[in-house]
Amino acid sequence: MPTRRDTRHGTSGHFWRLLAVFFVFALIAAACGDDDDPSDAAEPAPTTAGDSSSDADDEPGETAEPEPTTAGDSSDDAADEPVEAAEPEPEPMPALSGTIGFIKGPHSAMEVEFEEQIIADFNSQVAPDVTVEFSTYDWPVHVAELTTLFASGSPPDVQYLVDLIYPSFAEQGVLHDMTDLVNDPSWADERANISPFAWDLAEQQGGTWGVPVLGAVYNIFINETLLEEAGLLDSWDDSYESMLAAAEALTTDDVYGFAARTSAADFAWWDWYPYIHNAGGDVLSDDWTECGLVGQDVVDAMQFLIDIHTAGVTPAIGSLDNQGLFDLFAAGRIAILHHETPNIVSLNTDPPDFDWTVAAAPPGPQGHTVMGNFGILSIAEASDNKEAAWEFIKHWASAPQVGRFAEQVSLQVVRTDIIDDLFAENPAMRTVQSELVPRVQGLQPHPQILEALQAAWPVVEDAFRGNLTGEEAIAGMCGAIDGVLAG
Repeated sequence: MPTRRDTRHGTSGHFWRLLAVFFVFALIAAACGDDDDPSDAAEPAPTTAGDSSSDADDEPGETAEPEPTTAGDSSDDAADEPVEAAEPEPEPMPALSGTIGFIKGPHSAMEVEFEEQIIADFNSQVAPDVTVEFSTYDWPVHVAELTTLFASGSPPDVQYLVDLIYPSFAEQGVLHDMTDLVNDPSWADERANISPFAWDLAEQQGGTWGVPVLGAVYNIFINETLLEEAGLLDSWDDSYESMLAAAEALTTDDVYGFAARTSAADFAWWDWYPYIHNAGGDVLSDDWTECGLVGQDVVDAMQFLIDIHTAGVTPAIGSLDNQGLFDLFAAGRIAILHHETPNIVSLNTDPPDFDWTVAAAPPGPQGHTVMGNFGILSIAEASDNKEAAWEFIKHWASAPQVGRFAEQVSLQVVRTDIIDDLFAENPAMRTVQSELVPRVQGLQPHPQILEALQAAWPVVEDAFRGNLTGEEAIAGMCGAIDGVLAG
């Protein structure tokens, strides 16, 4: 409101008093700006960009640098201090709660303690309101146990399944297809850290049936002290023939030169497989339509296995189970033993009174492979808490958790981002990881692979007792395998 003093006209004193009062109110109005604004600010705030207020200062001056408007601010009477808009917050995840079951076969006598550690970290780091109930199945009968649990309609939400059995469960429809979960962009970096060959095992039959986490290598343990004393340490594994010769040389009244599992209950095919792979054979043909045990090299490999089991260098067929064989090795009474890496823990914890190491089976005419099988974490289709189950699987498969567990039980990991940091204090497992794992070959993950092996195995046991030739054994195995495939 501009004012102007005009002294050209005389006036009475009353007039002058009225004019003075008017002048005072005019000055107050000019200082306060808009009569409707109750603010007591002594100085007007600088105008913001786009301000079209009509109550500008009476006396024009230099315009202050405008402060930027905040997003969405359309007020004409902004406060003196502009308020910055808060960063948009991401949508919170639904709170996880409830109970999930988790079942797994033991890889150690301390399996429960190791799992409780993983679960405690899950509750403290991921989902404090989810209760995880852990249980174990018994490896020799785990297929029957799991089949019963799935048939009940309320199996554990999360299962650790090996590649020998989960294809069959996937075919039965009792596993949840996790394709969308493992392909979630938010988990892309973690997915990329798992080896492609492991995903090839998990992705089949049009879906993805779990997250690969671990591998078990089937190695040979050797008593270095015995082999060195016999002058065979550097030559025992040159060929099948040299291994048989070493086993014969090392066998005494107290020591068996060689041993391997022979019973289906102990999954003895893992100790049979490398010799067949090294001869160019497999249980199924490449297209999985018929028996793959074909060719003279396969027959010869089978004959070698029969010969070493009938040469008097092994415990009697069926006399010792899986654990019994290992105990005999730890006592210094087996020189060359087919077994598996989790027993490295026992040898490190309670060292025997001889030097030992790990090795692979000798090379064959068509290869030099090492057998391994792999475990995945799956979700039951019947689970009513799949969200919590998926979060638990991601946690279990994460680098800190699976890496620690692998070191605790001496198993191979399938993540590529942590192998360089594992087994610093475990020379045997460093040998497994660096020398054996690159040669690992898995089985064919056909839904009927276990059934085919179980059907054919009685033929193998009969042959190992000396009742069949290599040619007869292969023919009998193929008849059993083709019968399974034919339904």
